[in-house]
Amino acid sequence: MMSRGASRVPMRPLRRRWPTLSNTARCPQLLEGRSRRMFASHACLGRCPTWRQCAVAAAMAWGFTALAAGSDMTATSQQAWQQRYDSAQAAYAADELDAAEQAARQALVQARAGQGQTQPFIASSLNVLALVRQRQGHADEAQQLLREALQISEQTLGPHANTALLAFNLGQVQEERGGERRHLALQSYRRALQIAEALPGDAAAAQLRQQALAALSRVHESLGEKEQARSYNQRLREGEAAIPDQLKALALLRHGRELQQQGQWQQAQVALEQSLQLHEREYGKDAVELVPVLTALGNLHHARGKHEQAVPLHQWAVRILRAREPDSRALAGHLSELGLWHGQRGELEQARAFFEQALALVRRQQEGHPSLAEADLVSSLAQLEGTQGRMEEAKLLHQQALAQYRRLEETPAALLGQARSLNYLAGFEHRRRRFAEAEPQFLQALALMERALGAEDAQLLPVLQNLEALYLSQGRVAQARPYQLRVQALESAQGQKHDEQSALAGPRPDDGP
Repeated sequence: MMSRGASRVPMRPLRRRWPTLSNTARCPQLLEGRSRRMFASHACLGRCPTWRQCAVAAAMAWGFTALAAGSDMTATSQQAWQQRYDSAQAAYAADELDAAEQAARQALVQARAGQGQTQPFIASSLNVLALVRQRQGHADEAQQLLREALQISEQTLGPHANTALLAFNLGQVQEERGGERRHLALQSYRRALQIAEALPGDAAAAQLRQQALAALSRVHESLGEKEQARSYNQRLREGEAAIPDQLKALALLRHGRELQQQGQWQQAQVALEQSLQLHEREYGKDAVELVPVLTALGNLHHARGKHEQAVPLHQWAVRILRAREPDSRALAGHLSELGLWHGQRGELEQARAFFEQALALVRRQQEGHPSLAEADLVSSLAQLEGTQGRMEEAKLLHQQALAQYRRLEETPAALLGQARSLNYLAGFEHRRRRFAEAEPQFLQALALMERALGAEDAQLLPVLQNLEALYLSQGRVAQARPYQLRVQALESAQGQKHDEQSALAGPRPDDGP
C-alpha cells in the first residue's frame, strides 16, 4: 500500500498511515508509522492584491493596496519587494510556512531599506509576516507585528481599507489568544467596523462590515454578553441582503473550513457544498474560482476517511487547472493526491505518472531551492519503487528524500519526514539482517519523532515496535523490554481515548459506511 502521508504538497494537515513493511525473518512485522499530510490550496494572488480582490479572504491573508499613491520608492526596489511579497503570499496560501516566513522577512528588510514613502510597503510586509507567525504558533510576535503595522497605517493612511483590514487581523490574533485579550479584540474589531462603515458602499465594503459584525457578535457571546451579541447579530442579518452570491460563496467556504477545524463534519460539508453550488452558478463549472472549494471539500472527505468521495473533486480541479493555470502550485497538490489514490489501489504506473508530473511542477516553481513538497514527492516515489520490488531504487530515493528533509528548517513536518525516511532505510538494513546498521537509524527516527511530537504521542508506536522487533530478533530481550513497555502504555492510552470518544460521540449516521 502507498501511504497517504507520503506526499505533503501542503495546506491542511490530515493524518494518514505510513505503509507497512513485509515481515522479516525471526522478527515481528516492521511498521512505518503515521505522519501528517498537508494539501495545497489554490489562491488567486495577483501583483500586490488589492483590497477589493481579497477582502473576503480574512481567514487566509487580507490583501493590501501596498503600492500606495505618492510612493517614491525606486522602481528597482519596488520590483524586488514585490517579488518577495508575492512569494510570501503564495507560500502562505500553500501552507509552506517556513518559506513564507523567509520571504516575508526579506520583503520587510527590503521595505525598511527603501527610500522615500515606504511605510505602506512596511505595513504590508509586517502584516503577511504576522499571519505566518500566527500560524506557526507565535501569537505574541504576531500581535506585536500587527500593532506596528496598524500604527503605521493609521499614521499614513488614516481610515483606509488597509487600516480596517489590519485592525481586523489584529482582532483575530487577540481573540485566538483568549482570556482577557478578548476585550482587546473587541476594540480592534470595533475599529475595523468603524472604518468599514465609512468606506464606499460597494460589495467588498459590505463584506468587510459583515466580517467585523460577525466577529463582534462572536466575542461578546464568548464573554457571556448576550445582549451585545444579539445586537450585532441583528445588524449582521440586516446586512446580508447587500452581499452578492459571489461573496456569500466565499463566506460559506470560510465557514466550512472553520466548522471542519471544530470537528463539525456534517455541518462543514453542507456549507462547502453550498459554496460550491454558488461558485459554479456564479462562474461556471470550468472556472478557476472553484478550485479552493474543491480543495476544501476534498480535504474534508479525506479527514473523514471518505477518500473515494474526494477523488472526483481532485479530478475536477486538475481539469480546471490544466486548462487555466498549468504551472500552479495547486495543480501539483491535486496531482499528488491522485497519485496516492492510484497507489493505494495498486495502480502503480498511473500513480507514478501523477507523482512525476507533480514533482516536475514543484521543481520548476522552486528553481533549485529545497522545499517540503519536493521531499515528500520524492518519498512517495521511493515508496512506489519499494511496492514494485525495486529495493535498490527505493533506497536511493529514500536517501535523496532524507537529504532534502535535512536541508529544511527543523519544523515538525521536516523532522517527521526525516524520521519516515530513516525508518524505511533502517527497514532495508533489517531485512538484510544488518542489525548494526539498522539500529542507529531506528534510534534516530525515534529521537526525531519525539522532538516533533513529544514522548507520549501514539504516532511513535510503529518506531517503538520496530525497535522492540529489532532487539528481539537478535535475542536482546533486556534491550527490547523498555520499548515493549512503552508500546503497551501507548496502546492502552490510545484504547482508552478511543473508548471515551466513542462514548461521547454516540452514533454517527452522517458518516456512512
